[in-house]
Amino acid sequence: MGQNKTCVVVTTFSQGQPGFLDFSYRIKSLAEHYQLTVVSTFPLTQEELQLPHVNYLVIKTGNGRLGWLGYLWRCASLIRQQRPNVSILLHSMAAPIAMLVGRTPTVTYWNEHPTHVAPEPESVSPFKAITRALVRWMMFQGARQSSLVMPIGEAHREDLLAHGCKPARVKMMYMGVEQSFAEVSKSSSLRNEDAPLQLVYVGSVQKDRGRDVMLEAMAIANQFGKIAHLTIVGATAEQSAYCHEAVEKLGIMYSVSVHGRVPGQMIPDYLKAADAGLCLWEDLPWYRFNPPTKLFEYLVAGLPVLASNIRTHTEYVLDGFNGIIFEYDSPSLGNAIQRLWQSRDELPLIKRRTSDASVAYLWQKIEPEFLKAVESVAC
Repeated sequence: MGQNKTCVVVTTFSQGQPGFLDFSYRIKSLAEHYQLTVVSTFPLTQEELQLPHVNYLVIKTGNGRLGWLGYLWRCASLIRQQRPNVSILLHSMAAPIAMLVGRTPTVTYWNEHPTHVAPEPESVSPFKAITRALVRWMMFQGARQSSLVMPIGEAHREDLLAHGCKPARVKMMYMGVEQSFAEVSKSSSLRNEDAPLQLVYVGSVQKDRGRDVMLEAMAIANQFGKIAHLTIVGATAEQSAYCHEAVEKLGIMYSVSVHGRVPGQMIPDYLKAADAGLCLWEDLPWYRFNPPTKLFEYLVAGLPVLASNIRTHTEYVLDGFNGIIFEYDSPSLGNAIQRLWQSRDELPLIKRRTSDASVAYLWQKIEPEFLKAVESVAC
């Protein structure tokens, strides 16, 4: 590879999304080996996305499905005009572009299931049902026509193969976690055995991501004495207000701290003082395919994970080895917290075991394979 080769990266970022780290790893890596153009629908001002020698291009678009289709068409037109050596479609939502760029090689980062973009509920009008089915077909067809598609987990890979993607064109590749998270496990200090457990949750603070389950579980776990404190990182102003009102009603004001969104590079600072991380997802169809970024960040940082019982957690968290699995309800999580408290003397051993078993998720291990895979299809 050399800087004389060109690459166009198409993003489908939302201005409201909390995390950009996994995307930034790939953009930074590509920028070191290609003349890179990064396309987005709004100016990218996030600290983790600010890279020198990258041509940032904004293609403004309208709202809704028509805005999305217009953006895909204009991005495909740009790729056809520039004819880069390779184009990277940096989200499942960008996959349909692969159908529109002719002979330009395309690599699709398959990080979200089409049912999340276009759900399949029964109670919708026939028109909406048809429209959503078409969106899902377009995304899967884009994956089928990509030169290479990179699912972020085992469940995604199996699903892509079931939808007709050729095995030779599917290469599973974890999102990756940078080395700064691994440094957390090396800097963890010994805890006071009788001090409350320090739990952390990083990410969107939404109902279907366990917001109420977490808060109610903290009240259950601490009902006979404070054994745990929860730090939530990533709340919007509205989500923060909701949490503060909820913790007052539950009487756990001194057991929960809520912080807003922070640049990705700051997340390790919040993990240093933690004893365990929380991962909660309601059992919705799309969450059965999408392993969360936070899960791998916790594991690489050496934090055992309290994870709800869904495949995208249990694929990576083994109950009693590197975490605790619980059912998606507040009593079950409350019991899991109490169980961790009862075995707190084993935390140093569990943390070492968790860190040692998570080397495969480090971006520095994944990056060479990522670059090699991209180069294998670049013209």
